[in-house]
Parts: sequence; C-alpha cells; structure tokens
Amino acid sequence: MLFILLSIAIQARANDTSYYAVIRNSLELAEQEYSIITFQNLANTCDRIITMREKEWLPVYYRAYAYVNMAYMTEDEEEKDRLLDNAQASADAAYKLNPGESENQLLFALICYGRMEINPMFRATIYYPKANAALEKAKELNVKNPRIYYLEGKSTTYKPAFMGGGPEAALPIIEKALQYYKEFVAPYDIFPQWGEESTIELYQDCKEGIKEN
Repeated sequence: MLFILLSIAIQARANDTSYYAVIRNSLELAEQEYSIITFQNLANTCDRIITMREKEWLPVYYRAYAYVNMAYMTEDEEEKDRLLDNAQASADAAYKLNPGESENQLLFALICYGRMEINPMFRATIYYPKANAALEKAKELNVKNPRIYYLEGKSTTYKPAFMGGGPEAALPIIEKALQYYKEFVAPYDIFPQWGEESTIELYQDCKEGIKEN
C-alpha cells in the first residue's frame, strides 16, 4: 500500500516538485526517531524517486545524507565503511548534478569525519585535511552557510589545544554558525536545514568547558 501511494505521489510532470512532500515526510520521520530503520526508509524513498527523477539533485543528496547518518549510528567498523561508501557514491553523484551547491561539500566533510571515527590515529592524517578542504570549498560557494561553521566548530572543539583546538578556540566559530542560522532562509521547504539544534548544544558545551578551565 505504501509503495502504491509513493508511486502515485511521484508520477507527476517531470518539471514539477510533487516529490518534495514525499521526501519531506520520510525526512521528518527520520529526524524525529533518528534510527537506522527510519534513515534506511529515507534512502529507499530517494532510490524510488531517483528512478523517475534521475537529473534532480535533492533526492540524490538526501540518499547520501541518509547513509551518512546510518553510518554515524553504526558501531561495526566494516558496516560503517560500507555505509560511507554508499554515501560517497551518492555525494559524488549529487556534486555532478549540482557542483555549485555548498551542501554537497558538507556531505564530503561529514563522510570524512565518519571515516576518521573508525580509526582516528591512522585515518586522521588522510581524512582531516580532506574534510577541511571540503569546508573551505563550501565557504567559496556560500560563505554564510551556517552548517559550515557548525562542522568547523565541532571539529575545533574536539581538537587538542596544542593543535589550536578546544572550547575557547571553537566558541567564536560556533557563535558565527548561530548567527548564520538566524539569518538563513531556506529557498524551499526540503532544502537542507540540519544542524541548528546541535549547534546550540555545542555552544552550551563549549561555554561549560571554558568555565571548567
């Protein structure tokens, strides 16, 4: 029944945005429950839309986003890498469809951070520079994208102080993220908008960390 309703919802004229509501429903469920099951459902939803809208950027972007989130929830290292491989393939495809979109670079950064989680000691030298390069490219494309500074601030927070990290170093970056979240206006309702709540939590953690020091 669900598949029939989904098929009806996305079988519209090729130049309309009828599929937005379909993605929105799956995305809202995934973000509310935050589980591998709900994000797999989001990925599956995007797969079905992609078969009919292969030149549309958003379904490919959200397929990558779904696999990134599943990877972050997975503890098994081999499975995490497999999920990130899936995310990378979709992120690469999203970039080809819309190379001027800064959100694609943030997907690349998220994937790099996920790779590092598996073995920080050995992988950081490979993936940390790649993540930073993706963030810098995102700034070139849209310097006011708040998610850039959320990811940069989070990375800085957990970087050792002797390497220029820590709460004090991160706080101005996180404050910039919060300011840009206030100014951010999504061009349409399913445009990427993630990260604001996490940024607020990170800001509070940094303030506490500075007090303790």
